[in-house]
Amino acid sequence: MLDRPCGRKRIIIMLKLRPHHIIDIVRNIGNDRENKPHEYGHNQHIITNSILDNINQKCILVIENDDICGPCIHLSANNLCDDILHQLDFPKSKQEYNDNLDKSILNFLNIKPGSVITIIEYLKLIDANIDPIIDICTHPKEIKEYRRNGIVNGLKLLLKN
Repeated sequence: MLDRPCGRKRIIIMLKLRPHHIIDIVRNIGNDRENKPHEYGHNQHIITNSILDNINQKCILVIENDDICGPCIHLSANNLCDDILHQLDFPKSKQEYNDNLDKSILNFLNIKPGSVITIIEYLKLIDANIDPIIDICTHPKEIKEYRRNGIVNGLKLLLKN
């Protein structure tokens, strides 16, 4: 949850996250990737810190642009990603690719879009279903073992309790 000042009161805002963004964050943590602002201007570094600070916070799982996407230079005025995935054999809209990816993850985990879950509960579901999740999330031309090692190591670090 993000804590935002509002006059003398503080408003707690629940994170709105794409399922694959959480998995990507776990992979990045597990592969010890530097957590820094991205050239696209999105909030992944801020959300990563929020997850590291409070793994028990609740989030809303969505199939749409989320709190990471918000300030990205590729988020158009109609709230859609205008980026293209050129690394695929047939370039595809990142919006379409990510929407399909998130639908696949939620369908596999039997979670409805818009569901509220704690980050730790979601990570435990990922951990319990690691092989199929890696199959679903590995991008074409991505090294599967890199993703697997990152997710496994990231889950170990985050679920160390």
